[in-house]
Amino acid sequence: MAGQSDYLPPGLPFNRAKWPQECQLKEHYDMRACALVRQLFDKQITRGAILAQIDRTPETYREFFRDRLNYWRGEREKCLIFAE
Repeated sequence: MAGQSDYLPPGLPFNRAKWPQECQLKEHYDMRACALVRQLFDKQITRGAILAQIDRTPETYREFFRDRLNYWRGEREKCLIFAE
């Protein structure tokens, strides 16, 4: 990552083990969203599999997870536009 992400508070220590549990979970869901979008664009999974992942996400993080999926989908689409 080139800089601080938009969903984490500034000033976190470099050691992720020292982050608050909330921040660690958000990073986990962000990385999971990125991987799922990559797999979707590579045709390794279907949209139904992503919907199932959203359903398995705890209610408290479901909206955040959806937001990150949309963010990474947008980033992936930008890459495809520039590749043409």
